[in-house]
Amino acid sequence: MGMDVEHRKTTLGDDASIYSRTKDTVTKEELKNLPFKQKIDYFKDYYMVGLGCLIAAVIFIGYMLYTSVINPSKEVLMVSFLDDVFVSETEEMSTSLEDYIGMERKRDYVSVGYYDTDDYQTNMAYMTIAGARQLDLIICSYEDFQHQANLGILADMKEFLPAEMYDSLKDRMVTGHVVDQDVTGTVTTIGDELEYGIDITDSAMISQFATTKADRIILCVFAAPPHEENALKGIEYFLQK
Repeated sequence: MGMDVEHRKTTLGDDASIYSRTKDTVTKEELKNLPFKQKIDYFKDYYMVGLGCLIAAVIFIGYMLYTSVINPSKEVLMVSFLDDVFVSETEEMSTSLEDYIGMERKRDYVSVGYYDTDDYQTNMAYMTIAGARQLDLIICSYEDFQHQANLGILADMKEFLPAEMYDSLKDRMVTGHVVDQDVTGTVTTIGDELEYGIDITDSAMISQFATTKADRIILCVFAAPPHEENALKGIEYFLQK
């Protein structure tokens, strides 16, 4: 069968040569002479994918800068449960605390964690948080409370609480003392008996979210808590019956 040269010429048209070339060989003059619709098609074919990727990259970088630098999420309260006071539903309690506190920004959050101090790794995690002074509230058994008081990491409730709140909780106060030891573990000094804890054994929030074998449950405040205002709201939260 012979080739219909005339038909081929008619079908391709004068501008078809442009499409048989690579992008780099198309001259500005040729693009200028293309009909408007073909200019749009050419732009879509060769530039839209790259432009789309560029826009996506700009949006992603902008979002990362906004969330990590300009408007990052912040922890507004940290509550740690120890040993015999076990909390499995940490996320549910976090949400409940956030609702009670009344978050100013939706991005912020309350941290609730459980630490078994008899386990080396979790105890190290707890001590790291305490050493970094990130803790606000500690909830534990009476025996564990005494140990925390001995370590000297708890706030004196009489000094920390507003006078009116302290007076209303006098009958709930639990005392402990700081103990200093030498390198051999021998006790060298024992501090004054101070009110380092609040008895919250009858707390409705503990009953709802925690399980415990402890006869008494004590709430204490970490010395110089980073979120003092919310720590006070947290105390109110756990005092609910």
